[in-house]
Amino acid sequence: MGRLDEKITRAAHIKRHTAGTSNEISFSVLDAAKQALDGEADEDGKRPARFGRITLFTLPGRRKKPIATPTKARGLHLSTGDFVSVDEDAPSSFGVLGADAPATLVPGDQPTPPGRAPMALASEPARGNSRSPEEEIARRKARRRLSRTIAIAIVSIVSVLLVVAGGFYLYNEYRSHQANVSQLDDALDLMASTDETLHVLDVVVEKPFESDTAQKRADLDDQLDEATAALDEADELARAASVALRAPRDKEAANQVVAAIAARRALLESGSQLAALSNSALQALGSVNEAWSNLLAADDLARQAAALVTETTAENVQASKDQTNKALDALDAARASLSNATDAFPSIDAAAIEAYLNKRAEALASAIASDDAFLAKNKQEAAAQNDAYNAADAEAAALAEKLPDDPSSLVLAAYDGESAALQQAYSTARSQAGTADAFIHDYLGAEIK
Repeated sequence: MGRLDEKITRAAHIKRHTAGTSNEISFSVLDAAKQALDGEADEDGKRPARFGRITLFTLPGRRKKPIATPTKARGLHLSTGDFVSVDEDAPSSFGVLGADAPATLVPGDQPTPPGRAPMALASEPARGNSRSPEEEIARRKARRRLSRTIAIAIVSIVSVLLVVAGGFYLYNEYRSHQANVSQLDDALDLMASTDETLHVLDVVVEKPFESDTAQKRADLDDQLDEATAALDEADELARAASVALRAPRDKEAANQVVAAIAARRALLESGSQLAALSNSALQALGSVNEAWSNLLAADDLARQAAALVTETTAENVQASKDQTNKALDALDAARASLSNATDAFPSIDAAAIEAYLNKRAEALASAIASDDAFLAKNKQEAAAQNDAYNAADAEAAALAEKLPDDPSSLVLAAYDGESAALQQAYSTARSQAGTADAFIHDYLGAEIK
């Protein structure tokens, strides 16, 4: 008996370690055996009978009819190697059970311990709202499909909204970009409208004393105001485009347009000053040339007067006096013209011409005084005035050595000195305009492509 109890004790772990499996079909025999080993008391306080004498509950109506043909014995293999048969005719390895115990237990039935209601098997689905495993799996798959469908729909809607929002943003950005580019185009058109004026200005600056420059300079005066106004408007548009444009190359193009406009403004400013300076120089040049012509005429008249008195008769002396007066008039005209030249262009160095004209006028004045004294028969005075003439004439001849071969060089030298800073500013502005224009042309070429 002890050996049987030991076998049952070792087999009792089947129920504990096989929950939820087919081995969950356990017998109250095993519970009873465990209680017997643990020495538990029953409800009346009495110790239960040994395992071989307990009464098992049978489940009526669940017995199976005897099998007509021999079959393999059905039962439970224990971990000890023993076998518990559930067939009616098969002997139990536990030995003889109680007289009232049924021969077998029907698989799927759960024996009920004393004093407890029959329990549903763990593997049997609950009655009422329970679902079969297949139904539960189908329900969960349906829920997962619904969740995926809803998620996909949400993602699709959000994606569509993002695409619409992005498209609207891009459309607005495109319209804004086009508007800014249009502003830049307008600025370029206005800037281009000044090109003709700048071309005329180039001619005036590069060839200030050409014969046809005077007319170009006169036309330029009417165009400068219009060109300045156009550049002011273009600068406003280009600066607005530079602030609004976002693409680095577009912004750089707008900045280059601003630089090109600034360079053209500098060209107009320095070029207009050079034009005014060259105009003054041209006026001075005319006056200097006129003064030089009068100086030459005075010298010629003085020589004629001196030739008439080689034979000192009253008639010759009077004729010499008349020629000398004409020479003095010529010298006065030369001095007036030279004064006009220095007034128009104060930086002209006309000191040598002025000194010569003054000394030559002094000499001619002495010659007239000598002629008057001779005609008055005052020989002593006539001789004294003649000596004064000769002295002044010698000094005038010495001053004539310092006169320039071309009096216009005096004006040109003065113009070069006074216009040097403006010429440098104009050249710098022109170079800056060329650099900016090169970038703009490259940008426009890339835009066209």
